[in-house]
Amino acid sequence: MTLTRPPVSDPPAPVPRLRLQARRPERPSAGPGSGSGAAPTRDTTIDAVRAGCLLAVVVLHALMVGIWVGADGELNTAVALAGETWFVPATWALQVMPLFFIAGGFVSLMQWRRMRARGASAGEYIASRVRRLAAPAAVMTATVGLALLIARAMGADPGLLAEAGLRIGQPLWFLAVYLGVTALVPVMARLHERRPLLTIAGLGAAVLAVDLVGGRGASPLGYLNLALVWPLMQQVGFAMLDGACAAWSRRRLLAGLLAAVAGLFALIGLGWSPDMLVNLNPPTSAIVLLGAAQFFALLLLRPRLDALTSRPTTARIAERAGAWAMGVYLWHMPLVLALAAALWAAGIPLPEPHTAAWWATRIPWLVAILALVVPFASGIVRLDRPALRLAAAVSGRLRAGERASGRPTRPAVLVAAAIVGTAAALLVGLDEPFVALVATSLLGGAVVLASPARTSPLPSILLRPSERGMGAPARPRA
Repeated sequence: MTLTRPPVSDPPAPVPRLRLQARRPERPSAGPGSGSGAAPTRDTTIDAVRAGCLLAVVVLHALMVGIWVGADGELNTAVALAGETWFVPATWALQVMPLFFIAGGFVSLMQWRRMRARGASAGEYIASRVRRLAAPAAVMTATVGLALLIARAMGADPGLLAEAGLRIGQPLWFLAVYLGVTALVPVMARLHERRPLLTIAGLGAAVLAVDLVGGRGASPLGYLNLALVWPLMQQVGFAMLDGACAAWSRRRLLAGLLAAVAGLFALIGLGWSPDMLVNLNPPTSAIVLLGAAQFFALLLLRPRLDALTSRPTTARIAERAGAWAMGVYLWHMPLVLALAAALWAAGIPLPEPHTAAWWATRIPWLVAILALVVPFASGIVRLDRPALRLAAAVSGRLRAGERASGRPTRPAVLVAAAIVGTAAALLVGLDEPFVALVATSLLGGAVVLASPARTSPLPSILLRPSERGMGAPARPRA
């Protein structure tokens, strides 16, 4: 990942079969051979893959944060490693976003089929995903926006605050895209169940056409691939869940891996960038081929990974990592910058990027970041449940006067509100109080509208004075 700025459909025919199978005892984990009729609850190997992808993202971002004290004693910032020729080959290993979307597609289709087997609609699925993704994001934007506002009031350098607000907001591109892609799951699942290969081939051809017309990401037209590359990677995850590729021999999988890598070299020879961070913004055909290589590599390693993650200890770690995933992703950049600010305030040397002292401190730097991010993420996710309960209570109050048959908020409105709120933080930065307020309001509003109405009481601070017993007329004494 780079740090640069950057109708609901009816259930398909297999639904009755899915409903019958959903009544059978479910195994806690399904291997790659699970068919579309099964509704497993988890896959520990995929959980571990997603956790590994997040770890790679945190490591990459931590290495790319360049903060040092200049000769004048002022704090300077830069994007370390960007543009370094020797670092280009490493981006082939560190660029894990295609693999994350493949794993995400695997899990998303599993969740949708499980909900559909219980009779849930596409709108209910989308609302559940909006709640899951937007609620922790709203907590983050509100907290960071308030922290930067306090820092501004205390006289912090506006330039540094603007840099911090921008860097914290930039990783949110993933959240905006992921919201849109997961909202398409019911529709794309229907296409997958009817024409899986045609759907993948059509998306791949569209990505290549955008590259050719848009100059391989060199023009704004290339950003159309945001709506093509990541749904394509999701469809590959769908295919992996259905297990048709589980019967492929190791020779066939190895041939697919080599063909994808050969295709990557061919694209580079035709003018595509060899840097997978450059190819990410906007995504290009090179990212598609990198994702294909990661897909085949995962299938080759799957038997060994299944054996490893079948151990109870490993399974518990993978499950916990999955629960902390969103917290780790949303909070790693605020915590990285907070750590750098604390070191600077304490007078601890911050060496200039690429110097010998900088390289010598990278391992301690990474260890310190992981030691800070993981416990914080495991704690911050505990706020998700209270936040969702509050959203449900607010939703109940807002809808109290509506008729029971009133139409719920359209899923497209929920997704659009969450995406616009995320984009505001991404494109402008959270250092602007108004932007932080807008982002938090849109994300929080999406969560409230996506929440089922509950009759649980609101916190007293959100009640009107008369509802708190303040200002109500006194009762006459007997």
